[in-house]
Amino acid sequence: MHIRILLMLILFLTADCGGGNKHLPSSNPPEYDPKKASTTPSAPPSIPAMSVAKPAEPDPPPTQLPPLEPGPNEKGEWKKVPVKPESLQIFKGVKSPCEALSKVVQGLGSAQLFAGTEGQAFKQSLGPQAESVARSLDQQLLDNFKAQLGPNVADCPTRKSSLGEPLHAPRLLLATGPSQGSFQLAQATAPGSDREGYTITKGSVNIPIPPDAVGKKSREWRIEEGNTPATAGDRKGFSLINGGYAQKCPTPDPGVEGAYVVEGDYEFSLVVDQTINYSGSIRTEYNARSIHATLKGHVGDDAKLQYVDLDASLVIGNGGTNRPTSFAHQHQHVRFVPDRRAGGMPSQFSNWSVSEWDSGLAGSAQSDAMNMLLLAVTVFSGPFYLAAETEWNKPNACVEIVFTPPTRTKKFVPNESTPVKTELRTKKEQALVPAKFKEAKERPREGNGRVSPREKESQLNTPATFNYQAPATKIRHSGFRVSAVSRAGVAEAKDGEWELAPSAYVLEFKSHIVQGPLNLPNPGIGMFMSSNGFDAHVQAIVPLRRREDGEWVGEGVMQYATRTTTQPASCEIRVQGTGTTTFHVNGGSISSDPEPFAVNLIILPGQSGEIAETHCTSGNTPQKLKELAATQGVQVGETHGASKGGGWSGAFHITRFRTLNRNKKGYEMGGWTQVLNSDVVAKKTMTVNCSIMELSPCREETTLILRLADEPDAAASPPR
Repeated sequence: MHIRILLMLILFLTADCGGGNKHLPSSNPPEYDPKKASTTPSAPPSIPAMSVAKPAEPDPPPTQLPPLEPGPNEKGEWKKVPVKPESLQIFKGVKSPCEALSKVVQGLGSAQLFAGTEGQAFKQSLGPQAESVARSLDQQLLDNFKAQLGPNVADCPTRKSSLGEPLHAPRLLLATGPSQGSFQLAQATAPGSDREGYTITKGSVNIPIPPDAVGKKSREWRIEEGNTPATAGDRKGFSLINGGYAQKCPTPDPGVEGAYVVEGDYEFSLVVDQTINYSGSIRTEYNARSIHATLKGHVGDDAKLQYVDLDASLVIGNGGTNRPTSFAHQHQHVRFVPDRRAGGMPSQFSNWSVSEWDSGLAGSAQSDAMNMLLLAVTVFSGPFYLAAETEWNKPNACVEIVFTPPTRTKKFVPNESTPVKTELRTKKEQALVPAKFKEAKERPREGNGRVSPREKESQLNTPATFNYQAPATKIRHSGFRVSAVSRAGVAEAKDGEWELAPSAYVLEFKSHIVQGPLNLPNPGIGMFMSSNGFDAHVQAIVPLRRREDGEWVGEGVMQYATRTTTQPASCEIRVQGTGTTTFHVNGGSISSDPEPFAVNLIILPGQSGEIAETHCTSGNTPQKLKELAATQGVQVGETHGASKGGGWSGAFHITRFRTLNRNKKGYEMGGWTQVLNSDVVAKKTMTVNCSIMELSPCREETTLILRLADEPDAAASPPR
């Protein structure tokens, strides 16, 4: 009867009230002091995958969980026993989450509460309260399990208890029990309020699960402690751990070559301890029920879950003042298939095996209830596994495609065929996995070259080979894409793309600056001056290479051609000349993919070498002007002078000198416009007013063009 009564205590974990009296024996074993217990529930040191843990206030009390394996004084040998045919019935007929929920609730609640001779005796002892106790038990179990199953059972209709009454949610409390120390339940007279004479502490907290898993695991607790002289020394504690997880990615099964499984875990532990100070005599009682299951979901070649193997350790524990603490252990194995049409509910149970309990503590009633808990574990685990299946079927989440030769390493040769060995490997273990490759297509569009075959399978150490014939004329991203499906997950583009090596880049720089002459008429001294008018064309072609740090750099020749536009005058300063200098690209990045597209280059043009020639022809030049000109190295009269200065570089740099990045050694050029379907990758055009203090008009038009280096149109025309 202990298991039936104990399971009723699940409902206390969410109830607002509890109760009891001095005649109820305690539930702690003599050696167990809950205030000193240091054993805490085990959990992987990680964060939840589906919810964020928020510690409750106050912190949860420590809990002494029953040992999962037998101790030195117990049998310790696992002997398989035949499975009773009637036991199999609890696993049959589960077709929907609502049906499963109803079956579990009634199986653990009212159906077990009054089953058998002991159950009927208990029902008789409850008298008129029996119906409300049964309804309350089923309702509290319903609420607890609905919270675990989430949206799958949100719309389930209200069920009836085994007594045929609709379920509702009355509050429950502990009541007087029989002399042997069993727990009972009764209707609370004041729902929502603390029990008189007791301080009640309750809460819940999420238990961390591995970050690479999906699921949920939580602990709920309720503590009642006496706070009056009449209740001093009384204490009742309840703790429930319920939940589990499934890994997001399949992993190799060490026991079967080529097989992949999804590891999972589930735990259901209910621990009740009680201390009663009865007439100066301390009495204790301890009850525990626990199932800890390890699960393996087996994945098929289509990346779909096939079935789940569940291995469970079951423990029943009892102890107290009148009896030593003892535990009964059992192992069970069952295979089930989560039904996708029913939200993950278990179906097709098979391979069920059961070991003999290693202690006489477990009777038939306890065994039936533990089997029902085992069914509950399968009900809760199925949705986790379907959620995990969604994760490993996300493209490239768990696996990646590997090409030989690697993508972007084979140089373009018109119409050349390249055999590309293709394999799939796991991201975590970097282990090769057999896969089916399908939907091979040319990129960036079909018909750009030719890939064959369209489908191919790979085996361990036997890659799938696809032949790609390059087109006659290459465009960017020439290659093919393919998707893959396997026991370890699926992969698709973009990680499923193979393409020819990207072209080297070449930067084409063109600039045209026209500066009007500065005209200075001076009738008072009989002179007219015109200076520094020019028309300059500059061009550079710079092959780019990618540095080890990923920056693009290069150096090329810059050509300049400048002619004067100075007007005829008494004195003229003519800026003109042709020649070459250097042009540097000192870093930057190129991302030619559509999303995101970005070009940013650091350029530094060299100094153009135009000559500024001074021509003065007037014989009436004032002496003071001659002396001033002489200080500048110019002989005014029927003489001429020449010096370097002005021209294209002076106009180009003067408008940008404040933006010169001395650390990067150049001007940063961003804001390029992408060009599609051409050998031109990107283009940037600048129109600048280069006038200084509006003394003479000046206009600059500069264009930067980024091309593919190995395309026929990469050459540029000579400067004008």
